[in-house]
Amino acid sequence: MRRARIAAATAICCAALVACGESQAPAMQTPSPAAEASAPAPAPPPAYAISGRIHADLPPMTFTPVVEGAPGPAGVLHVRAIEIQRAGEARPLQRIDGLATETPWSPPSPALELVDMNFDGYADLRLVEGRPAGPNVPYLNWLYDPASGRFVGSPALDGIASPSFDAAARVIRSAWRDGPARYGTDVYVIQDGQPVPSRREVKRYTQPGAYTLEVSAWVDGTWKPVETRPGRDP
Repeated sequence: MRRARIAAATAICCAALVACGESQAPAMQTPSPAAEASAPAPAPPPAYAISGRIHADLPPMTFTPVVEGAPGPAGVLHVRAIEIQRAGEARPLQRIDGLATETPWSPPSPALELVDMNFDGYADLRLVEGRPAGPNVPYLNWLYDPASGRFVGSPALDGIASPSFDAAARVIRSAWRDGPARYGTDVYVIQDGQPVPSRREVKRYTQPGAYTLEVSAWVDGTWKPVETRPGRDP
């Protein structure tokens, strides 16, 4: 009888120990699908970043201005750098530092563009530097160098106001104005990958619709007049 009581007591004690051990064992927690779904996704690039291929043989790239302050939907970007990211790579391909722009920005008119500016088959990069009082828009320009795989600044292009690029004729045209009665168009050709002045046409208005046309050629580092004649607007 005494042995039976001892055995029963021992069994109760062991059961209590097992129950106690089970209650203290850490439970393995599995993340719920809702918790996994709430994990933050990678932030998309800013609305003013651009993406594209600069050549058919190269992967797409993303060009992101690094701005100071928060831009508005149709305001000004204070661009301080541009980060260039190649698709599929974790680290930036290049970062262009040392910028201090007052770049006007609105979705219909991108201020950052990819354009083949030296007609070598590779798209280059340009950024509107500021909002001028007149029509002479200043740009900052970087030409893609296939040998190094990097974008290199072009001071010669930076000095051209409001350039447009004619790939068929392989010329750059700059339409400018330096007063209420003097309008000009400069034409540049590409030599050794950089723009060189070639021809200038200036209209000096003497009265509404009537002007004197002055045509000059770039010779030995300066403009030489080659033609002067009157003209009228259509």
